Amino acid sequence: MHAQKVAADRFPTAEDAHLIASDWAPAQLVDSEEIGLRLGRMMTDAISSGFDAFSPTAAAPGRAAHATPAALGERAMSMSPAAAPTTAPMGMEQLRSLVTRLVRASQRVRKDHRHLTDAERERFNRALQQLNGQNKYDELVAVHQDMNHRHHTMPGMPPSATQRFLPWHRAYGLKFEDLLRSVEPDVTVPYWDYANDHNRPDWVWQPPGVNRPAPGTNPGTSLPTQATIDGLLVRPTYTAFTFGRVMAGVRQDGLEIAAHNNVHNWCGGTLGNPMTSSGDPIFFLLHSNVDRIWDQWQLTHSGMPNVTGADAGLDPWWTAASGGLTVGDVKDITALGYSYQ
Repeated sequence: MHAQKVAADRFPTAEDAHLIASDWAPAQLVDSEEIGLRLGRMMTDAISSGFDAFSPTAAAPGRAAHATPAALGERAMSMSPAAAPTTAPMGMEQLRSLVTRLVRASQRVRKDHRHLTDAERERFNRALQQLNGQNKYDELVAVHQDMNHRHHTMPGMPPSATQRFLPWHRAYGLKFEDLLRSVEPDVTVPYWDYANDHNRPDWVWQPPGVNRPAPGTNPGTSLPTQATIDGLLVRPTYTAFTFGRVMAGVRQDGLEIAAHNNVHNWCGGTLGNPMTSSGDPIFFLLHSNVDRIWDQWQLTHSGMPNVTGADAGLDPWWTAASGGLTVGDVKDITALGYSYQ
């Protein structure tokens, strides 16, 4: 038994706990509460949207086809709610479809970069090197540089840009991950838990022209603490969580400012400039963590971005003429087919 190898004269360390857990049955390792929350959220969405959208073979009426429908994330994105909502009880087939999504999401796992094996790091960097310089990679990097997509709280931007920040970057990160998986099918984008890991993940391949100065040298910059993240996770509304409190005086202390902008500025160099940041692949580890924090908040909150009409369309993957990807399509990472470890 592994547990017998753990010293009995001290409290178990994280490594000890890992050994102890290795002796448990698979069912004992399942967080039933999290699964219940995720399944409950998907069931609620299914009931409000119509069950046809959750059929594995459902078509996407009025939706333009994606270029790579075989990719799991793309397939989930291409699904569209049925035209006519229903309040009928959920059948076994629909429930089976939801459980299937849970299982699929558990097989496409984004990990803390510190927990990657050498082989996993090598595979991630190999995918970056294979794609760098190709049109489809360069075009995707350039998408973030176009502020016409209204995906940041920036001078001159409307309030909808603030509301779109999280869903737009969730879609962007999944597009990037799907591109990596087109050359290395087992790759997922790891995350950088910067509140607890104050070392920039410089093991990530550095493309030519990318500047990575010593981090933390910009005056007034610092990384958020876990206390900062914990405070965000109990914010009651989406706006308070992502931007800050706006009643009785605006406080810009939400996720985008306190646990995103500050990280970019702390990194400096290519990552520190909104117009160049996506050129450094560390960008995607940073945003994978932002997405992970949002997913944690979503488990116990139902708030959504306050956008309608064209503002709800996530361009450039949506157009007024042909439709496409919307804020509602990316509200659940389980439905999109991935998860966080």
